[in-house]
Amino acid sequence: MPNFTPLPLLKQLLWPLIVLLLVLAGTSVIGSGLLLYDNLGSSIDAQLEHAQQMVYRDLKQKERLLSELLTLLSQRPATVPIAELEKEVRTYQPTLGLQLYNAQSKLSATQRKLLESVQKSKSELRHITYDNRQETYYLTLLQPAEAPHQSLLLRFPLNQALFIALSKRYLCDLALYSEEGRLIVSSAPTTDAPNLTEEQLLTLSSNNRLYTSRIDDIHFRNLLAPLPLGSNGLPFLKTSRSLNQLNGLLLTNSWRLLLTVILTLSIGSFIYYRLLLKALAPLKNLLETIRQISRGNLSSRTEINPDTHLHELGSSFNQMLEQLETLYENRLEAEKSAVLNQETVKYSYHLKKKNLEIEKVNIQLKEQYEELSALFRVSRSLTSTLDQNLLFEKIFTIFREALHCDRIVLLLYLPGSESLEIVKTAGLDANTVKGLSFNLGEGISGMVAANMKPIYSEDLSVDDRNLNYKGSWVSTGSLLSMPMVLQNRLIGVLNIHHPKVNAFNPVSQQMAQAIADQSAISIENSRLYEKTRTLSATDDLTSLANRRQFQDILQREWAQSRRYHSNFSLLMLDIDHFKSYNDTHGHLKGDIVLKKVAALLLQNTRGIDLVARFGGEEFVLLLPKADRVGSLAVARKLCACIANENFNGMEESQPGGKLTVSIGTATFPNDSTDIYELLNQADEALYQVKRSGRDHALPWSAKISRARDEMPATPALPPS
Repeated sequence: MPNFTPLPLLKQLLWPLIVLLLVLAGTSVIGSGLLLYDNLGSSIDAQLEHAQQMVYRDLKQKERLLSELLTLLSQRPATVPIAELEKEVRTYQPTLGLQLYNAQSKLSATQRKLLESVQKSKSELRHITYDNRQETYYLTLLQPAEAPHQSLLLRFPLNQALFIALSKRYLCDLALYSEEGRLIVSSAPTTDAPNLTEEQLLTLSSNNRLYTSRIDDIHFRNLLAPLPLGSNGLPFLKTSRSLNQLNGLLLTNSWRLLLTVILTLSIGSFIYYRLLLKALAPLKNLLETIRQISRGNLSSRTEINPDTHLHELGSSFNQMLEQLETLYENRLEAEKSAVLNQETVKYSYHLKKKNLEIEKVNIQLKEQYEELSALFRVSRSLTSTLDQNLLFEKIFTIFREALHCDRIVLLLYLPGSESLEIVKTAGLDANTVKGLSFNLGEGISGMVAANMKPIYSEDLSVDDRNLNYKGSWVSTGSLLSMPMVLQNRLIGVLNIHHPKVNAFNPVSQQMAQAIADQSAISIENSRLYEKTRTLSATDDLTSLANRRQFQDILQREWAQSRRYHSNFSLLMLDIDHFKSYNDTHGHLKGDIVLKKVAALLLQNTRGIDLVARFGGEEFVLLLPKADRVGSLAVARKLCACIANENFNGMEESQPGGKLTVSIGTATFPNDSTDIYELLNQADEALYQVKRSGRDHALPWSAKISRARDEMPATPALPPS
């Protein structure tokens, strides 16, 4: 664990309090800000609601006045022309429009429908209408005139000027929407007041009021509520207030509160600091005494006020100093009276010499350690992954980020065939160049491999060395082809394509070659890893699975058989009288017999069966899905095929003139559910075969186990 330098006692006492006070201060500031924000938000909502009521009152009052005016106009004498009435109305209110309609007037379908409705009902009709020519909404009032088949129309524009005036009066933005949510008029530009959404209309249908907030460049608080104006639907009125003033007020109050808290904390911390200094003054005196003692002044004593809590500590410390001073004086007297002899001086000289040598060795070891540490860091960065596919992807990613190129081709050198083969591509269809290879000296890639020097082609379209990957892909632009070399051995070639001509400057070329050299180290490490992993799982002589791989696969088969309630069997096989064969013909020919037996075992078992060399002349077989009867049949088949095979020299060394094997079998779960016990049972069955004459197979049984337990402690077995 890392060593942390402890803080001084004063800081240990001071900092926790400061941190606690800062946390409390921050909580107070945030809580006060949130409370202030909620209160100001409620105030703005109340202002919006008040503005809604006042705008509704003004518009309804305007509607009522228009209705009274239209009633008076409809009772005019027939002798007064409508033009004079309209002139008087415009003099009274310039924005109003008065018209007289009858059955012969040129009307739109909507206007004629309204006219017929008024004449039929003989009552006043109030609608919100839209004038296409003037692109303006009007509050339109229709009432039958004194003359038959005539009606008077009075229109009041619901335009932006009206809503701007109302907006200035009540200090908020206003907008009027139709029953379908379409914008009718707004005090602000129409781009700032979009149409109502279906969700908002659905909320307004269930609740008569809807508060919303919109955040773009400015914060707004909106209130939507129905406005019963006219008789052709229920429009909605939106009042809006900017929250900038609220945010500014909140920010100002937060800063003031924060400054107040900081000032209070500063004053409190200073007072607390002074009190701590006064309380820790005895400890300071004690520390000064310790410093004096470390300098050799053993007569120094600490002075502590008897009224403090540290008085007992100071008294004990002074007593300890008196004892130390006495001991030190006694030691000095002993050293003065002692005479150093010549042997002591000589020993001291040799000791110093050895210390110098040890120090020199330590310096050398430290330098070597630093060098090894640097090499370790470089090696770790180069071998972060050993999987070739992941390694290739990582190399390609590095080139993309470093050189900003997406077309990369990796070719690896095949020493046996003296050629380069494309193994990975990026930025082009892999199927077009899959399996393509280049001989050394063939094309740009072959030249780079043959000379182990990079080639930079500024423009491939005019480069005669470019073979376009033997016509599989027409490459244009520039190409940087770099060899991957490790200890003067060619690993492969990296081709970096760029669609632009002359895209790689000298710095890019140098960087790419450095990456290629590091890639060569990583690829070689990956190859060595794959080779080592293969060798660790197989037997060198027979190429069968070794004991370690067999145990791993046995563990997986045991877990799968337990899960699916299936069987598997183990066969333990031993070559009979193999020691006699080795003694007669030598170990080299014995190795040939082992390889031939391994080949026969592979040829006479299924593809799903596992054959492994267990050690020496002993083999073990794993037969998945095989029961007791099936495994015994396989064992007898193997005994027969090996007994019928001709082995060189078997007539001279083997009893009976032929080479045979003995096999013991055990089955999961009939014999045992424990794999180690199952191996032991197969070995016991093999042992019984050896005792009963060899050259046959036996399954394990409880009888075999009891017979072995009853045998003497050191049974005499014939040599295998």
